[in-house]
Amino acid sequence: MNRNALILAALAIVQSANANATPPPSIAGHWVGDARLFDKALRAQTAPLATDLRIDQDFAISGRIGEAQIPRNLPISVTTKRVEYRVILPGPVKNIPQLNKSHLIIIITRNDGDTLNADFHLKSRFSFDLTMRVGHLDVVRAK
Repeated sequence: MNRNALILAALAIVQSANANATPPPSIAGHWVGDARLFDKALRAQTAPLATDLRIDQDFAISGRIGEAQIPRNLPISVTTKRVEYRVILPGPVKNIPQLNKSHLIIIITRNDGDTLNADFHLKSRFSFDLTMRVGHLDVVRAK
């Protein structure tokens, strides 16, 4: 019984540390590049989607992905390992039926100085979506 209590206490401490941690502010800045869909057939119809992102010191994100504007949004989750955003888009990223999605999730997992490692999910809603489109952001710090 004491061993289980010790394990639970250790897990609580680790979780508390992650909940209060923030990534380095080096993700702040102007990022440009492309959004690349993982679905090969869909990617052939869209080509890379031009992407222009701005991340502020408070981790708020704004910009554009494809034809859709990204209004300024604060992240829903910030840890030492990732920053996650949930954005409602005012229009589709590309005007084709498969990409007629209004919800965007961006997950930034690493920053290597001038390169941001991030994935995105285009969805009809933030909950379960069988027709979700997944891709990767190939963006670098703007010069």
